[in-house]
Amino acid sequence: MRDTITIKYILQSADIDFAIDLFFDKKNFALLNHNTGGNEWTRLNFHKCSHCPLNREDFPFCPLASAIDSIIARIHNFMSYDDVHARVEYKNRTVSADVTVQRALSSLLGLIIPASGCPHTVYLRPMSRYHLPFADTEETIYRATTMFLLAQYFIHKKSGCIPTDFSRLERIYNNVHIVNTQICKRLRKFCEKDSPLNAITILDMLTMSMHSALKHDLNKLESYFSAFSADIVPPST
Repeated sequence: MRDTITIKYILQSADIDFAIDLFFDKKNFALLNHNTGGNEWTRLNFHKCSHCPLNREDFPFCPLASAIDSIIARIHNFMSYDDVHARVEYKNRTVSADVTVQRALSSLLGLIIPASGCPHTVYLRPMSRYHLPFADTEETIYRATTMFLLAQYFIHKKSGCIPTDFSRLERIYNNVHIVNTQICKRLRKFCEKDSPLNAITILDMLTMSMHSALKHDLNKLESYFSAFSADIVPPST
């Protein structure tokens, strides 16, 4: 029997009562409850990303669009700036916040998209596995860069080499930006309200902030790591 991880998102207000259980493969954190309805906007060739390596014969539907289709169908009439109480339930903890609909949906989509099977967002799957709901820009920058450096450690263990900068991470985020842009084009053909579009836009703002952060802003975090450079407590032998 496949081991799974379940994360539940709940959005509630006077007018909204939304809940969804998301199931992920424990081994690789792939999303398991994909929609297979085959709606037109989820077809691979419908506003297909210019850099998508998938072909229509093997993948008639975009894996990312298919992953969020059933959610979009339920929330596309929500108003972006309506206030909701959002709750995220894990096996061992619950995280809650009073936020706007678009902020809650952005957090939800940020969990799903890397786990969807999209070949460009899959690099961010470790961040989904250790999901931090409602993360701000600085938290996202910290999580993305530390995730990338841990990935380089695993590469080093296998090959003995390790990149010395964040250029590959920047390319990953450039590709994710293209994906976000094309998903918005898909959603404009389907959504009556703007909450899903704004949710993707918030994610893309975090994506674009990574470029500036990698070039200029990481030094702001340096003071938190002073103990490592000062060697205050020598490692045990």
